[in-house]
Parts: sequence; structure tokens; C-alpha cells
Amino acid sequence: MTPLSDPQPPQGATPGGADARAAVVYYDEPPIKPPPNLVAGPLAWARDNLFSTPTNALLTLIAGALTIGAVAGIVNWAVSQGNWYIIIFNLRQFMVGRYEPEAEWRVVLTSLIAAFIFGFALASWARVSRRTALLLVALIALVFVIPLIAAALPLPPTYLSASADDIASGSSTQPPVDQFAFIARGGETLRLELAVDLSAGDADLQTLHSFADPGANLLRAAAFNRLRDQARVAEIERLLAEDAPNARTLTANQRAALETERGRLEVSDPITETFALNQTPQSYRLLRGTTQEIVAEGVLEAGSAPVEIALPEDGWYILEKPGEGTALIRVYGIYPHLERTFTRSETVDETGTTTQSAGRFSQFVRLTDEFTTEETRPRIDGDNVPMAIIIDLQYRGDRTPADWLMLYVGPFLDGVNDALLWMLVAGVVGYYAARAADRYLPSKRKGRSARAVSQRFSTWMLSALPFIIFLLIYGFGSVLPITDTRRWGGLMLTIMLTMVGVLASFPLGVLLALGRRSALPAIRVASTLYIEFVRGVPLITVLFMAQLLVPLVNPSLAEVDNVFRAMVGILLFSAAYLAENVRGGLQAVPHGQEEAAKALGLAGWQVTLLITLPQALRYVIPALVGQFISLFKDTSLVAIVGLLDLTGIARSTVAQTEFLGLYREVYLFIGILYFVFSYVMAAISRRLEASGSGAARRV
Repeated sequence: MTPLSDPQPPQGATPGGADARAAVVYYDEPPIKPPPNLVAGPLAWARDNLFSTPTNALLTLIAGALTIGAVAGIVNWAVSQGNWYIIIFNLRQFMVGRYEPEAEWRVVLTSLIAAFIFGFALASWARVSRRTALLLVALIALVFVIPLIAAALPLPPTYLSASADDIASGSSTQPPVDQFAFIARGGETLRLELAVDLSAGDADLQTLHSFADPGANLLRAAAFNRLRDQARVAEIERLLAEDAPNARTLTANQRAALETERGRLEVSDPITETFALNQTPQSYRLLRGTTQEIVAEGVLEAGSAPVEIALPEDGWYILEKPGEGTALIRVYGIYPHLERTFTRSETVDETGTTTQSAGRFSQFVRLTDEFTTEETRPRIDGDNVPMAIIIDLQYRGDRTPADWLMLYVGPFLDGVNDALLWMLVAGVVGYYAARAADRYLPSKRKGRSARAVSQRFSTWMLSALPFIIFLLIYGFGSVLPITDTRRWGGLMLTIMLTMVGVLASFPLGVLLALGRRSALPAIRVASTLYIEFVRGVPLITVLFMAQLLVPLVNPSLAEVDNVFRAMVGILLFSAAYLAENVRGGLQAVPHGQEEAAKALGLAGWQVTLLITLPQALRYVIPALVGQFISLFKDTSLVAIVGLLDLTGIARSTVAQTEFLGLYREVYLFIGILYFVFSYVMAAISRRLEASGSGAARRV
């Protein structure tokens, strides 16, 4: 703080006297000190809400430990063991099912329109803080940076076995595979070497973690089992030793059980020594898959430099590795792939020449980079050559975070970042369009601000969005051809069922709620019977009735698509529950509101539409949104009646031969999708409750 001036003592005054001590005036504001950390901020919130009492503190610690343990377990499994190729290579099915590829632009356009409208509504009703904007920019940047980092890292190797005899361990036996087919790009380098990092024997072999064929995996599993049995035998002998501290605490039954277990366990010789692993030079030969021409050949020896082979062109190659002994070959450049079979129609160009013949074709896709070839699979002596399909060439052992980033996270984000970028651009354009409207749009009439006009406009757009989505996805007449609803699926079908269920059931539910309160006995009884009957029947029963029983009642309804029958069943079911929510809101409105409205001369329908119903709906916003969230999740039941919604696609995806049994990965993924959409609806509900539109009364 700086004083205005240093005043001088008046004339005649004695220096040092009372008059010399003139007041000093400070014009700067005193600095504002931040509140103590335990009064405001995260620490204060934690103290008041989580650690306010010893009981709350104990419950917080227990809940935190359980949550951290559960989350850590799921994250550890997802990184080290989950096979996320099932999500990456079926992402389109999860989003749109089998929707016509030529009409997929409609889904893209719908997503951009929705992003624009949500951005406009966000700017009309709220503001994005600078911190939130920076966080959003950082997340979007991360989505684009991670694939670049993953692409710059070297891919993990593939371990292939070579043996003159069967590789046997316990009851498992793996015959040798001398020829191994794989796909690769021209110009790539194939690097071969014997796995030399086995100086510690089985201790190194059991820690093998990468892609491996069945023979290499059997060697790894055999080393793991041997070391496990060896450790268990040592533990049993320690427990049974007479001079052990706990020897006297063992009961006779416990000692007998340990002795029986010790007699059953047999520790074999080290696996690396039993199979003389990598102790014999291993010959190899690389062939072009289509012509069987030799690309390269030679011998691999332990400790020698890796062999690098430049591949001449795209397509199939065959690695021949006849076994003189037992070897574990580390290969860079061979990665698993999957086979897709499809039917193609004949294509003729303008000159009448057939450029693409009709028939059934196989397409082979490499999982690490989606390299695709339609070359015929190699055959030798009339038999298919064993190939690097994902069923046999899986990732073995616990995956490292770097491998997880390279193999799954990078490719997944690379597949979705373009869509996210365009949706972000559309949302930003909508956001700043609303901000510009707030600044430059003139007031519609006196007393209404430009922002109020943009808020009403955003409300109209949000109300029209479901109809826009349905018309674009389904089509209308000759202007936009109607799509085949039997091909709808995935998240798109789930959203369509939810939108139709919410929009159609809302007015029906309001009418049923008003009908149950009606003074006319016939309307009141009919509404009550409908509500109680539907609420007493499970949704799956209603869906089965819509799919199976309705055509029996009226055979002409058999021509109606299954999707529309499911929509009708869902809206009829949801309307009954929604009616009770609305009726609860009507009962909460004070009776004096009706009496005051009637005293002003309003008619009965005016009292309902203008006075009681608006207040009732504001009272039950949480219940209504909860019903809509429940409806969104209940649409998963349509998978039981044959529709491929998000859950139905999950079931069909798990049934694929390449991904058989990967239930955890699929259901964790769709669970995240369900949670995200449910949370967004809940957040909108909270925002609506906090606004003036959601307040039933102001105190």
C-alpha cells in the first residue's frame, strides 16, 4: 500500500510535536487473504462430509479401501489380460449393427446435428468455465496423441515353436507345425532369432509374455507348472520338518493330508533341459504364399545376430521351420489376424467388362494395423497351411502397459478420433452460435432478453431432435429411401427405442394420470385397470406379446416390422409407470391452486393445462428422468425377442469363433456405454432441477 503524500508540519509548529504527526491516507485496497483450507475447498468438504464423525471416518476408509481394491483389480485385468480386439474389430456393429453401409452417412449427419444442438443448448443455458474448456482440450489432444505414441513404439514379438517331435507336458500334447502362413505388407522387414533370454532356465521361460503359438505356449505353461509344483513341494517339506517351529501345531489329519499331497506331486526336470531348448541350430525358409517361391532361407543359432528379411510385396507368406530339435523362435513382423467371409455381387464397368466377379470371398485382416488382403489362403499338397489366426496366436502371459497401449488403446482411439473431432467441431460451432445470438440477436419483445430467445430456440431444437434423428435414420418416401429396420442394431437401435418410448409414452402417461383422477367413472376405471394391469406384467412379457401374440390376434399385423412392434410394446409399458409418476405430482400440487384458478374464471381444462400440470411435472422431474433412464436400460430386453440392440450385438459378437467366450470384455464395454448415457441424462436432470424451469415454487 502506498500513501498519497508525506504531509509537512504547519508553520509555527514545533518539530516533533503533536501537529507533526499528521494522518496518512492509504487508497489501495488491502490484500484479500484466501480462506483457511479447513474452512473452504476440498479439505473442508472432505472434513464436513466424509470425516465429520469417527463413524463416518471409519465408513469412508472402509468404502475407499473396497472401491480402490475393486477398481485396481478391474484395471489390472483390463491392462494385463483382457482381449480388446473384440471391441476394436466390432466397433461398427456395436454402434449401428448391420445398418446399410451406403446409408451410413445418415448416422454421421445425425451425430453432427445432435452435437451442434447440444452445443447450442449448453451455451444458452450454461457457460463452460475456462478450466473445463482447458480440460476438454487436453482430453481431445490426448485422444490424438496416444495413437501417435503407440505407432512410434515397436510392436511386441511373436514366439513360434519348432520341434522334431511332439511337445508334451502332462496330459497336453502339441504336434510340431513345420509350416506357418501369415500376411504382411510389401517393404516390411521380418526379423528372426532364437529366443536367447533363457539364461535362468524355466524362470525366464515362464515369464514369456507376447504373441505365441500353441507349442510355445505349452512350453511356457509347462515351465510355470513345474516351478509352482517345486515351490509347493518345498513348502510342504518345510511344514513337515520335525524341527520346524509349527511342526507341533499340525494335527494328525493335517499331516496326513500334506503327506498325501507331497506323494502326489512330482517335480520334473527343468523344461529347458528336458527339451534341450535352443541347443540345436534351427533352419528356416520363407516362401511367397501364392507362388511358393523362396524369398529367403538360412539357419538360426543361439547367440547369433538376428536375420532380417525384406518382404517384396503385400500378401501371404509361409515360414517353414522344420525341427531338428526343439526351438523357440522370436519373430518380429508376424502378428495374428482374423478371417472374414462375405458375399459379393458382380460389378460391371461402363464398357461391359466384369471388374469384380460375384461369389463368396474370404478377407484376412491383421489385427495390429488392420492390413487387409483377399489373396487366397496358401495350400500345399491340397491342404491349407496353418495360419496366424487369432484363435491360435493369442497374447500369452500378463501384458505390459506399453503393449496394452500399442495393441489396443492406440488402434481404438485411432478408429474413433475422427468422429470425435467432427462432433467436437459441430458442438463448438453450436456453442459459439448461441453466444453470438446472445450478443447480436435483438429482443423479441420488450422485457425478454436475447438469451431468453436463444434458450427458447434451443428448447425447440432439442424437442425436434428426436424427430430429426428418426427421419434421417429411417427415411421418408422417395426423397430419402426407407432403410431396412431388420438391419438396425447396436447403440443406434437402443437410442431409437428409448426415444420412441419416451416421446410416445409421455403424452399417453399424462392422459392416463389425468384419467385416473377424472370425475367420470368409466374413464377413471379404464385408466386404473390399464395402469394396474401393465404394472403387474414384466416388460419381457409385453415384448413377447407384441412379437408373437399380436399377429395371432390380427394376421395383418404380421407384416409390421419387429422393431415397430417392440417400440409399441415399450411405449405401452412405460406409459403405465409414467402415469403414476405424474399422478404423484398432481397430488402434490396444493388444492388451493385449483380453487384460486377457478375463482378467476378459468375453465377446467385451462386449470389443468396452465396451473396444475406444469407444477406437477416440475415436482416429479427426478422421478421422470429416473423412469427414462430405467427405460433406456430396459431396452436391452429386446435382445431376448430377436432384436440386435446393444446387448443383442454383444451376444452375437461373443459367439464369433475368433472371440468365443470373451464375455467380460464385451459386457464391460457396453456397461460403460450404458453408464455414460445414463449419467448424461441424470446430469441434465440435475441442471433442470437447479434452473428456474425446474423449480416448483420459489421460497
